[in-house]
This record gives sequence, C-alpha cells and structure tokens, in this order.
Amino acid sequence: MKNIMVVLVLVGAPSIWAHDGEEHDETGRLILDSDDQRSTWQLIQQQVFDHHCISCHKAGAAFARQSNLVLTADVAYQQLVGAAPHNKSAAADGLVRVSAASGAAAVEQSFLWEKINAPEQVHFYRDHPQYGALMPLGGDPLSNGELAFVRAWIEAGAPQQDRVVDTALLADVSRYQVPEFLPLEPPENGIQIHLGPFEVWSDIDREFLYFQPYVTPEDLYINGYEISMRGGSHHFVLKNYPDGEEVPAAGVFREYRNREGKTNFLVVAESNVLSNFLLGTQTPYVNFQFPPGVALRLPAGNGFDLNSHYVPAEDSGEMGEVFANIYTVERDAVEYVAEQANFSNLDINLPPNEVTTLTRTFRFGETREVIQMWSHAHEKMVEFAIEIVGGDRDGELIYWTNDWQHPPLLKFDPPLTMRQGEGWKLITTYNNWTDDTVRFGLLSTDEMQFAFYIFYNPRKTAIGAEREVLPQTTQLAQNFPNPFNNGTTIPFSLARQIEVELSIYNLAGQKVKTLVQAVLGAGNHRVIWDGRDATGAEIATGVYLYRLRAEGRREIRKLLLLR
Repeated sequence: MKNIMVVLVLVGAPSIWAHDGEEHDETGRLILDSDDQRSTWQLIQQQVFDHHCISCHKAGAAFARQSNLVLTADVAYQQLVGAAPHNKSAAADGLVRVSAASGAAAVEQSFLWEKINAPEQVHFYRDHPQYGALMPLGGDPLSNGELAFVRAWIEAGAPQQDRVVDTALLADVSRYQVPEFLPLEPPENGIQIHLGPFEVWSDIDREFLYFQPYVTPEDLYINGYEISMRGGSHHFVLKNYPDGEEVPAAGVFREYRNREGKTNFLVVAESNVLSNFLLGTQTPYVNFQFPPGVALRLPAGNGFDLNSHYVPAEDSGEMGEVFANIYTVERDAVEYVAEQANFSNLDINLPPNEVTTLTRTFRFGETREVIQMWSHAHEKMVEFAIEIVGGDRDGELIYWTNDWQHPPLLKFDPPLTMRQGEGWKLITTYNNWTDDTVRFGLLSTDEMQFAFYIFYNPRKTAIGAEREVLPQTTQLAQNFPNPFNNGTTIPFSLARQIEVELSIYNLAGQKVKTLVQAVLGAGNHRVIWDGRDATGAEIATGVYLYRLRAEGRREIRKLLLLR
C-alpha cells in the first residue's frame, strides 16, 4: 500500500448567517447554543443529510430509487441503522448501512462510512470499486469535523436519542483535498498504458493522439479499468486498432492543433474514423469495475491510440501524464458484452453575453441496460442535467453536474434499464460571457453537448449470440462515428418488411445522394456512407441531413463531415 499524503485546507473565521431561526456559518454548519437539546442523530440529520444529501435522496428522486435510500428526516434513521445496503457487493461483504453495534468495529461494518469517508477514497476506489461513487456525488466532501462527528456517533452505537458526541467536533471545517496525481502499479491480470510526462501548453489547449503498439493476438475481455491523470486534464480516451488495420507511427504526438491554434483536420478525422473508442474518463482518478458477468470486448489488434486533452496551465512548465490500467477476465466469466455509446448535439449556437439553455431529446432504438454515464461540455457550461423521457419514470432527473472540466462518472448498480422508445433529455445551460458567438468545436473555448454511457443489451445472452427480437417501431438512429471523415455508419430499424428510402441532403434541402431505395425486411439495418455525392465526388466539410422515409412518415437527423 502506498503512503498517501493528506492535505487539509484550513478555513479562516467564518461569517454568520441566519435561517429558520437558527444561526449557521458560511459553510452551512449549525452554530449551537449551550442549551440546545437536539440529539446527536438530529444534528447529523440537519447538519449532514439535510445540507448535503436529501436533494438526491428524497422520495421519488432518481438517486433515491437507484440506491433504494431516502434520507429525509421522517425515514432516514429507519433506512440506515441496521438496514442492509442495496449495493449487492457491500451486502455480500457483510456490511449494513449503519451498524448498531458500538466501537471501532461498528465503523468498519457501516456502508455509510465507506461512502462518505473522503480521506480514504484511494482505498475506496482501489479496493472497492464495485461500491459505486463516494458521496456527496459531484460536491465537496464532508468537512473533517462532520466526518469525526458521524464516526463518533457510530462508535457510540448510533442511538436515535440523547447527545452522545461532543459538538465541538463540528468546529473543524477543514476538508480533504484529493492528491494531485497517483502513479498506478501494473495490474496482475491486464495491461498498463503509461503516457508521458509531456508538456502542457500555457496559452492554448493541447490535444493529441499518440499510438502505442501492443499486440493482442486474441480477443480480451475487460471487467474494469483504473485511470490516473495529472492536474490540468480535461479528458483521456483510449482507442484500439483492430487486427488488420493499418496503424500510425508509434511514439509520435499527432497534434489536433498547432501552438497558433490552427486545427489539423486530418488528425481530427483519424480520431473519429480509424480507431475504435474503447474507454475514457474526464475524472482525474477513476477505478471502475463492471458488474459481475459484464465486460467490454477488446478485439485482437496491434495497439492503442491515446487521446489526451489538457487545458491551458497556469504556468508553461506544468507537465501532463496519464496511467491507465485495463483489467481483464477469462471469456468464460463473461455473460454480457458491454458497449460504449453517446448522444450528441452538434447544433450549438450561443449568442454573445447571454445565458442559453439547450434542450435535446434522444430515444433508444432498443432496450439497453446502462451501467455508466457521464456528460461532456466545455468552459461555458453552467450546469448539465439529464432527465428520462417516456415510460413510468418520465421526467425523472438521473444526472446533474456543474463541473465542466471533471463531471462525475456515474455508476448504475443495478443497471438503469432504458426500454425501446424511451429516451434522455439533455438540458445544458451555458453562459457565453464573450463578445463572440460560440459554436460546436474541439477547443475548451468552443462548446459541446454530449452524454456518454456504457451499456449492455439484455438480449445478448452469450458472447456473439443474440436472441433475435424484431424491433417494435421503425426508427432512424444517430450515425457513428460523428463527426467523420472517410466513412460513417447510419443505423435504422424496421418493424416490418416495407419499402424505404434513405438519402443525404445539404442544409439548402438539395439531395446529395440516395443511399437506399428498396424493400427491406423487418429488423435492424446499417448503411455506410463514404462522404461522396451521387457522382462519386467528395463533398465539402459541413453539416448534412440524412432522412429515412418509411411507412408514410419521415425522420431526419444531422451529421458532421470533416475533411
């Protein structure tokens, strides 16, 4: 076990404010009178749960449903003390949400303590990645005083009545700060990728591709991954080249743009077309384990393309560096093959000096079990929310963040079931404080609206074997990759045998090319477009429309071609 330095930031004398007849300091901590008669449990409810937790853990909220845990004052004690955790791995390890036993052993038996103990987060994510994410999700950790107060309450037997903990502990408002960077030990079963150290530019984003040869003679199955990045990172994406594909030169930084900001569109095209997206993160440290029996498939191939994006550093001397561990299991241990996917909105137009909210709804063409989700936007983002559309959970908030650079990576255990025809509504608010219109682009000064997720298809009962289930509706799906250069795949589904027409149009409404005009059978279909018009000529960079006409109705989506 590595020695980890814990850095505490001490906050100066707090100011005082009043709310509902009580006094609080600027951190929200209650200031107690000497004659205050509230029990330790009541103070925990009001200081910790009411202040940090119930916005997510209240009746009907998505996170409350996912964890089967409500922390409002009317039910929180019964939901916690002596109750079994909803997390299957924690229950299998013999934990309860809060142990009613006393002493230090009770703390070790309490799942609540595992979930809030930020100073031990390296242990949490490295030794128990199946426990989900630390709480509060996406917010500051509890203060060291709050942690000490909760721990002492558990050690005292977690009573509902009586004052059993000295309230002076709450005076400590210092908080744990995450260590900047943790090098990783190589995995016993798997592959380690190490990128850098490399220079981070001080005046403009630096984003590049970097190919590392690594021959995998047969398919491997990934049941977890761990990534650690130096400060200043925006994202890291690991891609792979399938067997037989021509690979780029090894050990060369293929820059997305030069120091003057001129984009290299060939490199951008390579990123979207030539290699396959395998896994990625925007979180500086992540340790993600797939549910038992679920794994990503790493096809036999010749190496990895590493896509690293760093935003300008405060000084030109800062360096970037990434470690990525890929953990593998035997094929016999895999029941479901997971896949990466995303919903993307490229139609972004943010007027200068205005706050703009963009809302876009995407629907699922098949039932999917979602096990991971995260958002992606840039520096103008104020908040990013995702709501369910359709079904019995219509309108339910399932994701929220106000951190554009390192949004939370949300794990769903059990999986979030999204049925065919249901969807996600992406609601993103941007503050364009500049004097220029901001549009879609790759720089952190441009903007994006993406929702990435990992899922598995419950119909795939074994690797390579899928039980045939016909689509219930005729539907056009989003092309991939998008943006693209040399070619892109357009998927669509047909509920029955019917004549269809699939065509490409420019924004002026002129037809560029008809890809399909035929009678096709019921099922899922895919058509590849090479970016050429009806004469075979390459068409220019730009946004184009593709339209599916079937069963007397039309469905249209956008795609982006980059030359």
